[in-house]
Amino acid sequence: MPPNLRRFLPLVLVAFFLLFLLPTLLKKKSSSGLSSEARATQTINAMNLIDKGELAYRTAHGAYTGHLADLLATSHGLARDLVIGLVVQLDAGSDRHSFVAQVESSVLSLVRARNGKTLIADTCLIVKNGSGVKCPS
Repeated sequence: MPPNLRRFLPLVLVAFFLLFLLPTLLKKKSSSGLSSEARATQTINAMNLIDKGELAYRTAHGAYTGHLADLLATSHGLARDLVIGLVVQLDAGSDRHSFVAQVESSVLSLVRARNGKTLIADTCLIVKNGSGVKCPS
């Protein structure tokens, strides 16, 4: 191997790495999940199903429940919405005549509370803006 080529071989290898391998390693992975709009829609649907489930549970048992499992038994659509990675916090008051529910996804956070049948809180926060992500009216 000629001495000039041997001297430039490391530079050629570095240039090859920078031109061909580095872009492949740094390439963003395409997200193969739900769109932001679909994730927001399922977050809103989950909150509505939890609210309806709590009202139905109160009608049947005379009190709200603080356990998500009690609501999953009657609402099959809720399990389908939860599978996208929603975080749900559900708490009933000590007298079980009130409840607060928080449902959060990567794009939307919702809080709803009732005292008796009266809606006392219904708030929404957009965590991450995206196409079609909006709070329910």
